[in-house]
Amino acid sequence: MAMHMQTRSVAAARPSRVSRVAVRASAQPSRVLSGFLAGAAALTMAVAPVLATATPVDLFDDRAVRGKGFDIIYEAREATLPQAQRDGMSQGRKDLEITKTRVALSQDRIDTDLLPLIKKNYWNEATQQLRRQLGNLRFDLSTLADAKPKADKKAAVELTKTFIKKVEALDFAIRSKDEASATKQLTAAQEALDAVLAVVL
Repeated sequence: MAMHMQTRSVAAARPSRVSRVAVRASAQPSRVLSGFLAGAAALTMAVAPVLATATPVDLFDDRAVRGKGFDIIYEAREATLPQAQRDGMSQGRKDLEITKTRVALSQDRIDTDLLPLIKKNYWNEATQQLRRQLGNLRFDLSTLADAKPKADKKAAVELTKTFIKKVEALDFAIRSKDEASATKQLTAAQEALDAVLAVVL
């Protein structure tokens, strides 16, 4: 009887393991919440000086710029658009000023870039530059010719054919690495281009 009472008193004196676990579990969310609040306060203090010196967002009206072809580069990357639009062909047909500007740029590069490349015998660079310009000019000259009256259009088409033949001869001379012939054919191609532009511009 005495032993039974002693066991009961020891059990009563020993704290329950379940209660200790419950106390610890209830204390854990409090520490997490305190840490979160401290972090939020520190972040607010760090950001406050930046916000105090921040300037308003500047807004620009780019509708006029976009209307002149600013988005063409994005259209070139859009696979769902027609190929003519991705290549800039459709835009050129809609606005002849774009076409004329591109023609003038190609003419300038033919007049200024090719001869130094030929003189230095940079044959690959000369070939690539010539073909880049011809790729645009074939389309642009045709576009400008289509906008002309019937008589001028016929003359422009014939002059364009002559120009293309001169460019092909120039391309052959460059590929043959013949400096003298390439220089001569370049002059002939420049004169043929001038003749076309005199009609279509």
